[in-house]
Amino acid sequence: MGLEEALAKARATLESGDLHSEAAVRLAVIVPVLTALGWDPADPKQWVPEMPVPSGRVDDALKSDMGTPLVFVEAKRHGNLSAKAEEQLFDYAAKQGVPMLVLTDGDTWDLYLAMAAGEPHERRFAHVELTQSSDMATIAEDLSRFLQRDAVVNQQANFAAQQRLAEVNDRLKGKRGLASGWLSLLQEGDDRLRELLIDRVEERTGSRPWADDVDAFLAGLAERFGASAASPMQYKEAATWLQAAPANLTSEMKAAVTKWRKQLSDSSSEPASKPAKRRRSTSAQGNLRGFRHGGKTRPARNGWETLTLLASVLEQHKPGFLEDLAELGSGNLKWPRALHPGDARLGEPTAPSYRPVNGHGDWLLLVHGSTSTKLKRMQQMVEVAGLAWASDIEPIFEKPSV
Repeated sequence: MGLEEALAKARATLESGDLHSEAAVRLAVIVPVLTALGWDPADPKQWVPEMPVPSGRVDDALKSDMGTPLVFVEAKRHGNLSAKAEEQLFDYAAKQGVPMLVLTDGDTWDLYLAMAAGEPHERRFAHVELTQSSDMATIAEDLSRFLQRDAVVNQQANFAAQQRLAEVNDRLKGKRGLASGWLSLLQEGDDRLRELLIDRVEERTGSRPWADDVDAFLAGLAERFGASAASPMQYKEAATWLQAAPANLTSEMKAAVTKWRKQLSDSSSEPASKPAKRRRSTSAQGNLRGFRHGGKTRPARNGWETLTLLASVLEQHKPGFLEDLAELGSGNLKWPRALHPGDARLGEPTAPSYRPVNGHGDWLLLVHGSTSTKLKRMQQMVEVAGLAWASDIEPIFEKPSV
């Protein structure tokens, strides 16, 4: 029986509700799936049920031809997975040198790297739920990559698991940073966020909001979002953890957790911290909306458009200006003031914002930064072009709000 067929049959059996014991789960689901993955339950050299370990007996040990344990499988009754079962599995694996662990109730399959860093849940690299997916092909592909006997024996599965765990942890790190990242954008009034909001309001209403009104709106969002992300959730998590703590938790550890819980409770009842001061425009005059040059007004919709328009004017005034700008600080600046569209650095995840220069499509200009940063860049660009700041080139700001 092929793996997809075995998985489909296992799912149907699980959905029937006829599996009422751990033994039934092993017989009807786990053994057929592992057999389809190339493991032979009749070969005692590669499959050892109830293998004794110093802290008990692991349900199934899958071995190499040399008798080395490669995978420990711990089975539970359907719907009976828990943090305690996870802890038990890692306790069985302690000091055994087994690379991979599987905890399953037949429906959910959690796969771990036993010797990775971190707590048990931080070592889980795959999570599969049979009854929650109709895509048996994808599940079969995942289980084959990590549990197919040949792949496990030749270490390909272990390498794939390490790569997957790195991806999982990287994604989790990014997910955990979403709240703080969003809060910082709101508190700092990031130019890109402000400009996007201003443009969207103008599209929807036909009126362009003033910068101070936008800043006030974002500051209000920051205050509300910051309050909603405060400690009550941490307090709830601490209380849940304490209630689910193992019975053998020492009195000292319980006292420490109880103290932590009280501290969280106290902090949750304190007044919310003062929100960060609303960022004001660098100039009391408002935000960059173009510049004056040679008696002519050069209007722009926002700060970055002001920069790219200025770069175009300065290139016309001094041919080769963009090349000089690109060389400015060469060797010291990771992100040059100007570069060509094909530059490999633009593909980096942390690359700042660059925009095409008007009329010079073979150049991109660095436009990332606050209004004050853009203003400093304008002054620098004017100096590189050999002109005088505030006389040859004078910035234009939108009218301040009242």
